[in-house]
Amino acid sequence: MSASAFSVIRTTRTAIEADLLIAVLRSNGLHPLDLNTAAHFSFAGTDVSYHVEVPTPEAKEAKKFLQALENKT
Repeated sequence: MSASAFSVIRTTRTAIEADLLIAVLRSNGLHPLDLNTAAHFSFAGTDVSYHVEVPTPEAKEAKKFLQALENKT
């Protein structure tokens, strides 16, 4: 798949939070990119945000899943 075949569904401030979301998405049958493959934003050599990306066809389902998860807490 090309890079354009993926959509950002969430941006986090830490790699740990992004990794946790990636693990939760995977455990629910979705296919997010590994964090070391996904895009992240850095400023002056320091990473300041991490993108959680899934294949574009899964983006709507992934966003809906994360929203439902947040509503449970």
